[in-house]
Amino acid sequence: MKVPALIWRRTEKKRRRRPIGNDPRDLRQARKKQQPREFNRRLLRKLVPGLLLVLVVTALGLWWPTMSKTASEWLKGRGVFLIKEIVVRGNLRTSREEIIKALGFAPRQLIFSADPEKIRAAVGALPFVREVRVRRRWPDRLEIRVREHRPVALFYLDRLYLVDEQGAVLAPVPENESLDYPLINGVTPEQWRKRPRVWRQLLHQAAGVLGLWEKRGWPEKVAQIGLDEVCGLTIFTAPRVWELQLGRRDFPRRLDHWRRVLDFLGERAPAVKYFDCAGKDMVVVGLRP
Repeated sequence: MKVPALIWRRTEKKRRRRPIGNDPRDLRQARKKQQPREFNRRLLRKLVPGLLLVLVVTALGLWWPTMSKTASEWLKGRGVFLIKEIVVRGNLRTSREEIIKALGFAPRQLIFSADPEKIRAAVGALPFVREVRVRRRWPDRLEIRVREHRPVALFYLDRLYLVDEQGAVLAPVPENESLDYPLINGVTPEQWRKRPRVWRQLLHQAAGVLGLWEKRGWPEKVAQIGLDEVCGLTIFTAPRVWELQLGRRDFPRRLDHWRRVLDFLGERAPAVKYFDCAGKDMVVVGLRP
């Protein structure tokens, strides 16, 4: 079958390629053909390192538990980097045994696996511990320095508890603890369960008054502080026994008013039974019968 001459000529024209010269049209066509290739090369140069990194990280994530376990067993077998000494400093009411127990270390613990953050959290959860500092001394020594809460009062609820300078209840009084602290009372266990927020606020205020009293350096000592949900704080002093009704606010100002009245009374002060300082800019004095 013969191909028509017209169709054959058109096909030949399409097959013929004109040589590329310096003509601007030819240069534009050459650049268009090279652009996809250059783009693909650049894309590969960017993707390949990332893909290799992903493969390496994935492989390490899969093999790391096995590698870590093998390395730990190898070090333990040779007795290298084992914790051989734990030094504890700053503990007064928290025993060294309590701190070691809180760490939860294995019998042959590697110093690599002693995480300082976990140690701080574990030791800091003990009742009297306020702050924990941890240092790893290579190759086999661990140092733990604690800072404990400072008790300022006893708090009677269902038993005696120690209270710190912020009014936080620390723990029941240990057997060997001194009881030479002011006593805070006036709360029953049932009242504490019903309104703990109110009583914690009053405890915080009582601890603040004790700190203020200590800063003023007055010769009288606070023997007891009574808490009341309505009347607030009531202080009982010693050795000269007075009752100071302070209410629930403005404690520095009210204590200063009381001190001025006490100085004004002078030798007549022992005849006073109570000072009602809860009023505004006034102190009511009650005499003994």
